[in-house]
Amino acid sequence: MSTKKAALFLTVSLALNIFAFSSSERTIRQGSVEFTLSGYAMNEPRFDAVYNSGGLMSGLSLSSAIVSNVNFYLDIKYYSREGELTFSKEKTTLYIVPVSLGFRYIYPFGLFNPYLGAGLDFYFYSEDNPIGTVVNYTNGYHITGGTYIRVSRSVPVLINLRLKYTWANAEENNVSIQIGGFEYGAGLAFAF
Repeated sequence: MSTKKAALFLTVSLALNIFAFSSSERTIRQGSVEFTLSGYAMNEPRFDAVYNSGGLMSGLSLSSAIVSNVNFYLDIKYYSREGELTFSKEKTTLYIVPVSLGFRYIYPFGLFNPYLGAGLDFYFYSEDNPIGTVVNYTNGYHITGGTYIRVSRSVPVLINLRLKYTWANAEENNVSIQIGGFEYGAGLAFAF
């Protein structure tokens, strides 16, 4: 089977399942509030020279069901790192506040509820050190996937395990900087 045929088959299968599940079988019936904690690896080698790689990102996610298992979501997160400038070894601090808007499809399997989604990102960032302070923003896009684990049908608490990759290029002094990257984490969602 060709790649195009496989993609078409997957798209049609998911589209038909949008209306196949009753509201009682939906993972998130109307919406959710979720608290997240993620690892974050920025995809910029120049930052690795100044800041330790990785780091934790915390955040809040809100979602709303549009039709059946298609959700609109809003993620707001916070990330900060401290490092040393490469030449002077003086302290520098980086703050990033990513805001993500997107859509995802959640496939209800009972205990495990996998999902795929994509959307747009707005990255607000600040870097402060003795050389100067930069405060700016950029936009980008992302893909995400993961699974919600439903502990019980009668308790509206879900565990979310997810992966996300973001492409977000910033430009400072005619130098392009990739502040997007790979995110992996977990969340505790309260569905309603």
